[in-house]
Amino acid sequence: MEPDPPPSPSPPTSALMDELVEEVLLRFPPADPSRLVTAALVCRRWRALLEGPGFRRRFREHHRAPPLLGLLCNSATGARFLPSCTFRLPGLPRSAVLRGWRALDARHGRVLLRWDPATSCSAGSCPPLVVWDPVTDRRIDLPPLLWAPYPYSWNAAVLCSTAGCNHLDCCGGHFLVVVVGTNSKEMFAHIYSSEANAWSEATSARHPNDSVDFASSALLGNALHFAFQNGTVVLEYDLGTREMAVIRLLPARFDWQRVALTATNDGQLGFATAGRSATYLWKREASPGGGDVHWAQTRVIELDKLLPVGALSAFSDVVGFVDAIGLIFVRTGNGLFTVNLKSSQVTKVLFTVNLKSSQVTKVSEDAGFSGVFPYLSFHTPALGVPSAGEGPSAGA
Repeated sequence: MEPDPPPSPSPPTSALMDELVEEVLLRFPPADPSRLVTAALVCRRWRALLEGPGFRRRFREHHRAPPLLGLLCNSATGARFLPSCTFRLPGLPRSAVLRGWRALDARHGRVLLRWDPATSCSAGSCPPLVVWDPVTDRRIDLPPLLWAPYPYSWNAAVLCSTAGCNHLDCCGGHFLVVVVGTNSKEMFAHIYSSEANAWSEATSARHPNDSVDFASSALLGNALHFAFQNGTVVLEYDLGTREMAVIRLLPARFDWQRVALTATNDGQLGFATAGRSATYLWKREASPGGGDVHWAQTRVIELDKLLPVGALSAFSDVVGFVDAIGLIFVRTGNGLFTVNLKSSQVTKVLFTVNLKSSQVTKVSEDAGFSGVFPYLSFHTPALGVPSAGEGPSAGA
């Protein structure tokens, strides 16, 4: 009878502990980055673990949906970043103002900014555009875009262009910027590719007799959607074919101010609009039996029952809608509010209103914002070069 083979040596206790620590840290809430920073300061081994690319990848894959880190709100002096959690812009105060810049879009961890003062533009050129990563504070200046004739209206969007990307950690990859607009003859579109570092030639289509609105665009599959100012049509731009089309919305009601587009959780085009005392949610869907596509109202939110007393005035206006995280941004004559459709919390900019608990939390006194762009991204610590030594880490 042969003797039993000697037992395999057990892994070092430190290796086992690191695996357990990582499993715990993976479950930290992504919307509270300060917890990961605090953990990184416990000791150098934890810091090395947190700063490693393997942990960042697993953290994103575990949580899947990027959290809301803050709001980019256009004000009279520039785009202001209002954090919605413990995330802070590198080297800037809590309510950082990017003076002279206006936010146009925020998607896939990137923000698209335009320079506002008209004196900075040469004749016939688009105002300077910049793609910014708020987490790393990296900015990429886009080459000038020349257009003729000069447009009556225009807007732009930014998105990742890496094939097969899950958009959990794509900020360092290639991206596209799409500019659409209208001039005296037609509506048009240009595409900037970071890989080619160049703008495409213009594509055009029949004029819709309306002006493109400076509002958030919606991405559904391979098509971008931009709202028009009258709130009755949407410009659809197919990124594959580079063709443009117009989608008809419902006839505008007398109390509608504007629409906010979104991609619904089931991959359909949706929009929100506000009346005197309510917000209405709509979704584009096919008729039963595969008939014509139509608009179906999915929800009515009675604002007068949720907002603080006196918050509603002569009008209410939807300035942003993110179906994936259940947030609607409503501006009234007395302030700007976010309505959380999932947790039902109302906040004034910001008030968030919770539709179930009716809790109200004040975030900012300032409500003079003309545009609101939610910034969703993962943020894990980057405190310097990791070390495998023991003892607490120094500095944050």
